[in-house]
Formats: sequence, structure tokens, C-alpha cells
Amino acid sequence: MCLATSFFTSCSDWTDAEREMFPEQEEINRIIPFLEAQSEDDLMPSERAYYRKLREEYRPSPHVKGFGWFGNWTGKGTNEQNYLKCLPDSVDFVSLWGARGNFSSEQKADLRFFQEVKGGKALMCWIVQDIGSAITPEGRDPNQYWVQELGQGDPLKGAEAYANAIADTIIKYNLDGFDIDYEPNYGHSGTLANRSEINEKSGNVNMYRFIKTLYDRFQNHERETGKAMMLVMDGEPYLCSTETSKMIDHYIYQAYWESSTRAVISKINRTNLTDWERKTIITVEFEQGWRTGGITGYFSAARPELNSEKGRQILDYATLDLPSGLRIGGIGTYHMEYDYKNDPPYKWLRRALYYGNQKYPGKFQ
Repeated sequence: MCLATSFFTSCSDWTDAEREMFPEQEEINRIIPFLEAQSEDDLMPSERAYYRKLREEYRPSPHVKGFGWFGNWTGKGTNEQNYLKCLPDSVDFVSLWGARGNFSSEQKADLRFFQEVKGGKALMCWIVQDIGSAITPEGRDPNQYWVQELGQGDPLKGAEAYANAIADTIIKYNLDGFDIDYEPNYGHSGTLANRSEINEKSGNVNMYRFIKTLYDRFQNHERETGKAMMLVMDGEPYLCSTETSKMIDHYIYQAYWESSTRAVISKINRTNLTDWERKTIITVEFEQGWRTGGITGYFSAARPELNSEKGRQILDYATLDLPSGLRIGGIGTYHMEYDYKNDPPYKWLRRALYYGNQKYPGKFQ
């Protein structure tokens, strides 16, 4: 359908320095470059209608979601690579890599446009290893501050205090949730992350309390404001118990070096996680692989015709049908902004989402 096709266009189409005005273009008060647009009021009527359909029809529809870890974000200057608003319209949500708050006025404006006009969501994200990771006040010992002082000597209360501090920051900056980067088996175990199952009464009870506190805060905020919040886990979400997984919106796997369809399905086939097929997102490494759409030498067993194409890792991921016949929940890229340097900008992510949602339509329910 024409509407779906238009969702994969680039915002660069709307960044011309000058536009000619015609008499029939009623309601237009001013015409400005897209990078300078602050709200829908700065757009042409046709653009407003387009973005309204993007928000109201495409976003809530079943589809392969577009995701990425977005770095080098400034929201200012002439380089579109540094703007959330210039991500492909088919990107549903991002994790802000390296962002901790204290946003500039330009970042706040860019975030607001991405959320309110394009209907995108932006999450805070970092590696959760210890109680207090990333936000312990400078010069303070994490255990002393979070557990002994705020938690009154109880690690569970310390984990709760840590989660509440994260939620406070997310709400303060009008973000849409948190991406828990959880990798205890990959060098990031600590006072909060370990190899045990995340459960309420046994195993990693501290991590359970951390997740439950974030989940409850986000649910309360959603009830109070109507703003839908997200809680996702990347890295090793399979360490969640079934009950814990009910609080997680997406399980995101760093499937960077899997070399075949079989290998990636083996990585993500985790039946202990609720609705694992539709909630799973698989990602490709773009710090190194942005030119080639992932690793070279990848083999698609599901779609042999892809093996003659460049970018077959990300294209195979986007069109992946799981054992039940359901299509994968979403795809993404690490350091998605590197893909901007391709021609056209964001070439691989745009093409993959086109393949997953249009060229090879899938079953979503």
C-alpha cells in the first residue's frame, strides 16, 4: 500500500533551504528547513498529514520494528547524522548510547520532535552491572551510598533506590523508558548482575527488585499521564524467569557474529520468555559492519536468494520467520548513526525494514 511505502522515505527530502510557495497551499504561515523545524506547525500540510498517519496508523500496527543504539547525538549543527529527527521514519525506538541526562536545549527540541511529530520513542541505556552503575555521585563509594545509606544496609532496598533514581531521571527528561544492558557472562557481572536466574524469591533477587521497581514506576507514570513507557533488556534477557519476562517489553539480542540463520535462531529460541517471538529484536554490529550491512560470509538458510546480495545478515534478520511461523519482532543496529554515511543515508536499516515489512510480508499473530 502507498502509505507503507512512504514510511521508508528519508527526511532529507524535506531539508531544502528554500521552497516555492503556491496559492493553494493554505494554512502555511512559514517555510523553514526541516532541521530547523520545532513542531508540526513548521511543516507543510502534506507533511503534517503524513506524520499523523505514521503515528496513528503505522506505529501501532503489527510490523517488524526498527531499533538501534544511537550515539553521537547533539541535535544541532548541519550534520543530519547527529539528529534523532533525521532517522528513517521506519525506526520505532532508539536507545540513547552514552546519554545520562543534562540535555542541551537543542537535544530537548530534537527529542520532542522525534516523539511528538514522528511518534518515535527514546530510551536511556547503559550497562547495569553494579547497584549504582553510571549514576553514583562522583567521589562516593557505590555500596556505601546506595546500599548502606539509601538502602539502610539492605541490598534489596539499595537496588530499589537505584531503580527509582533511574526512573526519576527518565521522567525528568521526558524519555520513554529504559534499556537494561545486561551482560554478566560477558565481563559485566557485579553486585546487581550475575549468572543466576532473575527471580523474585530465589536466584538473582536483587535484579528482580530492580526490574520490578522500574516496571512499577513506569506503569504508575503511564496511568497518571497517559504516556506509554517501555522497559527492555538487551544482552542476556534469557536470564529472566518467566514471571520476570512479563515485565519486559522487548528482548534484544546482540547477534553480531552469528554467521547463519540456524545460529541466530539457536541464540534467541528461549521458550521461558513470554511471547518471545514477537518481543524479540535481533541486532547487527555497525561500528565495523556499517558498509556491508553486517558481517560478510553470512549464510541465509531461510532465503537462499539473499546469499547473492550484500547486507544479507541484516536482510535475513529482518525477514526471519521463527519456528511457530511468526515473524521476528524487530531488528536493530549498534551505533546506527554509522549507517548514515551510506548512500542513501541509513541504507541498510531502511532496506532491511522494507524487506521485513513489504518485500517479504510476514505473519505477526
